[in-house]
Amino acid sequence: MEMRGQAERRFAVRLTHQGHYRFSSQASEDGRLHGVPFASDEPDPVGEASGPSTPALLGAALGHCLTASLLEALRHAHVEVLGCEVDAVAVVIPNPEGLPRIDHVDVTIRPRLAEVSPRMKRCAEVFENYCTVTSSVRRGIDVRARVDWQIAVPNEKVDT
Repeated sequence: MEMRGQAERRFAVRLTHQGHYRFSSQASEDGRLHGVPFASDEPDPVGEASGPSTPALLGAALGHCLTASLLEALRHAHVEVLGCEVDAVAVVIPNPEGLPRIDHVDVTIRPRLAEVSPRMKRCAEVFENYCTVTSSVRRGIDVRARVDWQIAVPNEKVDT
């Protein structure tokens, strides 16, 4: 994320209750809307699972930020990326009081590259340092990021 020469940036979300445990959320920064409103809901049996749950939204935020950081590192290293898929799984377990808590989030990033590059390893070593969300969330939740390189050239093994 670029600070654009500002001392701080304030990212807001306005949540509007839609009924039961469903919310509609609209993101913005300094009054400028970011994207379209999106729904969230609690999973069953509490909610209706009519939108992503809050743990899934956290997983999406971590997966997005980590992947954007990796793609930026690869771009700076002049490594051609043909595509990318990401899986993020927030694992919820009961705490000692029996209340559900996010134990950890597993993020697997699968960039598809045009070819093997000697710069891949360095990108994999440094990209997490540039993820604003992961660097912040890791203070309280274990975030386990992994890069699973996919190379367009057949029969090519990649060691990272």
